[in-house]
Amino acid sequence: MNHVFSGRRIVAAWCSALFCLAICFPVTAQLLSLAPHGKLAEATSSPFPEVAWTLPSLKAAGKSLASGWLDKNFPFRSTLIRWYNYSSATLFGSMSANSPVVVGKDGWLYLARDRSIDVLEEHRAVKPLTEEQLAHLAAVYEERRAWLAERGIRYLVVVAPNKDTIYPEYLPDAFKQVGERSRMDQVMAYLEAKSSLNVLDLRGVLLEAKKSAQVFYSTDSHWNANGAFPSYQAVIERLAKDFPGLKPMPASNFFPQGFTFLGGDLSYMVGIEELITEQKFFMMPKTPLSARGVSTGIFKPGYTQAAQASAMEDKSLPKALFFHDSYFWEILGFLGEHFSRAVYVWVKPGLGGKQSLFDKELIEAEKPDVVVEEIAERFFIPVAVKAATVGEGAQ
Repeated sequence: MNHVFSGRRIVAAWCSALFCLAICFPVTAQLLSLAPHGKLAEATSSPFPEVAWTLPSLKAAGKSLASGWLDKNFPFRSTLIRWYNYSSATLFGSMSANSPVVVGKDGWLYLARDRSIDVLEEHRAVKPLTEEQLAHLAAVYEERRAWLAERGIRYLVVVAPNKDTIYPEYLPDAFKQVGERSRMDQVMAYLEAKSSLNVLDLRGVLLEAKKSAQVFYSTDSHWNANGAFPSYQAVIERLAKDFPGLKPMPASNFFPQGFTFLGGDLSYMVGIEELITEQKFFMMPKTPLSARGVSTGIFKPGYTQAAQASAMEDKSLPKALFFHDSYFWEILGFLGEHFSRAVYVWVKPGLGGKQSLFDKELIEAEKPDVVVEEIAERFFIPVAVKAATVGEGAQ
């Protein structure tokens, strides 16, 4: 009996020692700089304020701790989350319920939520858009078109489709479209019937290109070069209706270049970009392109980064101003070949019923012949209507 009791005491002592070790190890590793400094794509991540024995410094440190700094910066947290997400994605084909990323079939990753937008719920289209939502969307862009028309400036809206729109077959079955018509079908039908907007819906272009090549990355929310290049051609072909001298470059002017690289933005969001790889694609010109980069030095609230510009020596070419989002980077290098001067402004998306920036001050200064707004489908489709927002976003 004593031997059994002693054995239990030894087991209890070992368990207690292991528990204390587990509790102390993360803090010890942090103090000794042994903990890895992995990063996760979290908006709330911020460095801890420098601590000094002064009242303001101690207050700042106390505020950070009270606001949950340790919840996001606990030693080994990012490593554990990365392992959990990787094992969940590869072994079980799923992510946690609150993850911004969903694992689809054959390992494809999809954007589930983008800030306030439930992307995949919008894809399901359970309830049709209301007349009020459709009318509001049309009014916003009609106001911009009319303002530009008064100044003799052409206007084109380009909508880049969501990945789930072009590749619904890899979505989990729970996110299949339920409504009779997609949100984008509703919007385009309304605009064609009740507005004079020039809208280029790139769904058809990408669905056609998809027949011969993969046009979106499986681990990224964006198109690849196979999707971006025909989209660039479609933009120039649409602009050629107003500027007949424009003609897109043929694919034969380029050779495709592929290489293996880290996973895309969706894998980065869940911290597994270094654990998976994907084939990246570029269209490399057979002869050097002619447009040269030009610095603008322009950065304003509502911009994601400073405005960029390109220039050509042929001053007979039209001038253009592009407002765009992250989809645009795959096609920007091609567009510069067609304009004597083009300015590219990456604007922050409109969320919560607000509109993205439409910089009238910059338009007045640049005096372009055409303004092009490129917008991802998820930011173009109305989610909620906020009162009195027509004209909002103008500066």
